[in-house]
Amino acid sequence: MPVTRPGRLYLVRHGRTAHNRLRYAGWRDVPLDAVGRGQAVEVARQLARRTLHVVFSSPLRRAVDTARPIAAAHGVGLELRDGLKEIDYGEFQDVLKAHRKLRLRSAYRRRPMPGGESLRDVFDRVAPVREEVEEELGAGRDVAVVAHFWSLRMLAGQLEGLSFDDVLAREDYSPKNGVAHTRFGRRSRRTVS
Repeated sequence: MPVTRPGRLYLVRHGRTAHNRLRYAGWRDVPLDAVGRGQAVEVARQLARRTLHVVFSSPLRRAVDTARPIAAAHGVGLELRDGLKEIDYGEFQDVLKAHRKLRLRSAYRRRPMPGGESLRDVFDRVAPVREEVEEELGAGRDVAVVAHFWSLRMLAGQLEGLSFDDVLAREDYSPKNGVAHTRFGRRSRRTVS
């Protein structure tokens, strides 16, 4: 059967957690807070008006708890992908942001944080997921991806055909918690508030 249109993509950052503004959560499996749980319900309600065939998610609890209602509203399974995890902050995980400004783009662009990852590591880790997403979209299937700030940024940039350095140079992609976007950058269409 010929594909009549490419699939649509919805990029969703997980709902808010108590860590978002205060600490570097990274791979720590922190739950959504009350606001984040409300954001998960709202983004699922908003996306229920659209068609979705596939929902990919980071396996971290805050992403899964945001993705689960979206998948349930569409009667589809949840496809967990380690490649969608947030950056591993290593020794800086759980550190108060007020006590340590990490400046990832300059200090840890290609050099891993002690015991953790670099931004380049995240870019490379996301690439296999990008291939899966592109395959689904090319088959005309609508896809939601629920993940984290850095993994979504890297995925969105790769889907736009941007290089690693171009992804980091862009200042026009900063996904808010519990909000779905359809693309990277100034042309981004916020679909859920």
